[in-house]
Amino acid sequence: MNISTYKIYFIIILSFNYWSCINYQNTLTMLNTDKQQNIPEENQLKILSWNIKMLPGPYGWLLGINERAENIIQFLKKSDQYDIICFQEAFSGSIRRKIYAKLQNIYPYEIEPDDQTAFYKLNSGLWAISRFPLTLKNHISFTQLRESDKLSSKGAKLFSITKNKQEFHLIHTHMQADYKTKYNDVRTLQYTEINDQLILPHEMEGVPLILLGDLNIPQSGKLKGMLQKLKLINGPLTGTLQHSIIGKSKELMDYILIRDGHPKFKSIKRRVIDFSNKLVEKEYNLSDHYPIEAVLNW
Repeated sequence: MNISTYKIYFIIILSFNYWSCINYQNTLTMLNTDKQQNIPEENQLKILSWNIKMLPGPYGWLLGINERAENIIQFLKKSDQYDIICFQEAFSGSIRRKIYAKLQNIYPYEIEPDDQTAFYKLNSGLWAISRFPLTLKNHISFTQLRESDKLSSKGAKLFSITKNKQEFHLIHTHMQADYKTKYNDVRTLQYTEINDQLILPHEMEGVPLILLGDLNIPQSGKLKGMLQKLKLINGPLTGTLQHSIIGKSKELMDYILIRDGHPKFKSIKRRVIDFSNKLVEKEYNLSDHYPIEAVLNW
């Protein structure tokens, strides 16, 4: 083999190895991309929390509960599917049955607010529907309530849900109304009862805990006190809508919080969903609260 022939042979070998490496790297990139794209589908928990203000008649009739229920049904049908939806103020049994009948093919599992603590009281209004089986592990009724809240059985429910072999604990709650300053002590007692009766006795290694609902606490030092007491983590909201109350107050009262110490989640995204552009009339056609969403990837 002369020198010229050797050079040509050497160039051919180098070119072959170069393109082989490029193809191999491209293959790895494609595999890694496919793997990353599969993670959100398999290892993603998508949650919606929503105070829908569904009071029973006769007062509820004045709030147009039947018309609003139809609007809520259509809104949820057109929305992306969630793994679980947690409603607050779903007091009306007829409205729950109406909504569930239209959404049961998407969300076949539910936990009803069967927790009426006295004959003159409403239930807690805490209702959950889900694409996956739900197990109610424990529930409490708050020992202290004030003003109109005394007519309900407000409290908190702890249930578990499993997706892709990963179990999660969720605490669903609706705390004392009047978020100004008057009943801060009552809310402090309520979240202390949640901590002592639902969080600490049921904490499990490897099982992330999520607390969600209408807390009636605006973003302030008082929310910070709850986060510290219960070892919960809040996070920023994506998008321009930074409040969950419809009206002049524009306060954030609805939260999806994560218990600290569980390194399961690779990312958590929260947002308040603005449904006003989907309505032909006023915003209140659905509720006096915007729903809040969280997408948790692990």
